Amino acid sequence: MDLGPLRAAIDEAAADVPPELAEAVMALVRPAVELAVVEYGEDEADEEEASEDEADEDEDGEDDAGVLAGEYGGLPVGDEWPVFEGEPLVLVARLDCAVLAGLLGPVWTLPADGSLLCFNDHRHRDGDGACRVLHVPDGAPTMQAPDGAIVIPALPLGAWPCLSVPELMAAELDEWRSRDLPGVADVLDALRPVVPYTPHQVLGRLDDSYYPRLTGVVPLLQLEGERGTSWGECVRIAFVLPEEDLAAGRLDRVRVVYETA
Repeated sequence: MDLGPLRAAIDEAAADVPPELAEAVMALVRPAVELAVVEYGEDEADEEEASEDEADEDEDGEDDAGVLAGEYGGLPVGDEWPVFEGEPLVLVARLDCAVLAGLLGPVWTLPADGSLLCFNDHRHRDGDGACRVLHVPDGAPTMQAPDGAIVIPALPLGAWPCLSVPELMAAELDEWRSRDLPGVADVLDALRPVVPYTPHQVLGRLDDSYYPRLTGVVPLLQLEGERGTSWGECVRIAFVLPEEDLAAGRLDRVRVVYETA
């Protein structure tokens, strides 16, 4: 994890804060993956498309569209469409585990192959069963939507490695806020241009604007609404799981939290 640009930003824009405060914030930076809906050509010849992709590569060898890491919405694969209180859940994302494992390395402790299917309740209810994250193997057949299921049009997701910084009200910064609130704010403000906001993100840190507020959890996936969604006052959802479950690769205690306008 290269923190050099972050340290340089703090040195330039927040040079007056105590060095130990800057280091306390830097210690909370986490690796993550930024996801964004991208447009991939569907009808071009493979060889022509490959040539165009090579021409678009930057100095780091990354395509402008990122690495294809799954889909926002679409139809699930596997043999189970989960329900909550008799109603089909909505598939909001399918994530390619191999791509995420390649981008995150040892930080990715979940399966390194197959896909993760992330389902959410269309009424945005909370509680046990109101969301599901299922791991399915590669090659599983696409399912047909049951009666009453809401299907979001499939939107391809590109992926790029990124960094995720803590929020001002992060619990880990409680002591520093009590001692030097302006200093904490100055450090975080210095980092904003270097670590911009990502609408869709895998792992990293959880924004502090979600409800219900849960302790001891880490974000698996944070998503904003896209084409084909109608979330009303809900502007973002996050699938979270206990910290120890991420390390153990467990997905049976995933919860969902919501950010509203």
